[in-house]
Amino acid sequence: MKKAVLWICCMVLSAFAAEASESVQSPDSSQKADKEVQSIALPRQSAYLGKGISVGIAGGVFKPSGDCDCLGVWQGQLEYYYSPWISGGIDVRFFGGDLDSDVMVLYQRYRMDVRGHFQYKSFDVFLAPVLGLETTDLQEFREEWDNRQDEWWKPGMDLDSVVYQKDCEKMFSLDGFSGGVELGVGWKFTRLFGVTGDFLYEYNFSGAHLLTLTPGLAFSLKDVWPWANRTLASLWISVEASFQRYFNRGVPDWASTGFLGLQVGI
Repeated sequence: MKKAVLWICCMVLSAFAAEASESVQSPDSSQKADKEVQSIALPRQSAYLGKGISVGIAGGVFKPSGDCDCLGVWQGQLEYYYSPWISGGIDVRFFGGDLDSDVMVLYQRYRMDVRGHFQYKSFDVFLAPVLGLETTDLQEFREEWDNRQDEWWKPGMDLDSVVYQKDCEKMFSLDGFSGGVELGVGWKFTRLFGVTGDFLYEYNFSGAHLLTLTPGLAFSLKDVWPWANRTLASLWISVEASFQRYFNRGVPDWASTGFLGLQVGI
């Protein structure tokens, strides 16, 4: 009987000791958890990290208008967090492919931005001034356009196709610098999923106004891959759709882009 009582007392004491140990460790663990900032997916294959470097890559298809052929598009993004409130980055975008059966185009865009962040729990909003540079070689295209102008009177010449190609040319004749402002949001609404949105207005010094709207959906690979959870600050795979309108260029259509991208935070 005495042995049984002693055994019960030992079990009770060990239980109290374990509970006391957990109560001592829990403040530290909770403080550590509070200090850790969860990553939040952001537009253009970026993510809010609080500190560190974000790298994003993406590929997709660009549709300039309803009367132009689709082009391939590739995008790369690099963002560095100076503090939890400020980050700066660069991104590049390349468009390439056939506008029609005769013309191939390669169009490049380079942008720099400085983002001011407002982050609260699983939600982040940023506002950023943007400086861009657009370069493209449309020499072959312009030669084709000149030839069509000279031969418009020939039998069988499709006048509508001339107008369509002119609209396509306007979309890719933004050589030079541009400036603008960007407003982006990201919300991690579950442990694995986040939604993103982006509003971008730019003015190109060739005289064009551009408005771009970009919604997206992202999935956190970091939260389902143990190695990434231990090693990386973030790992998101995202799907985005971008809709762009060119004002003051006489192009009535909205250009659209579909992206599949990957973001890595270190």
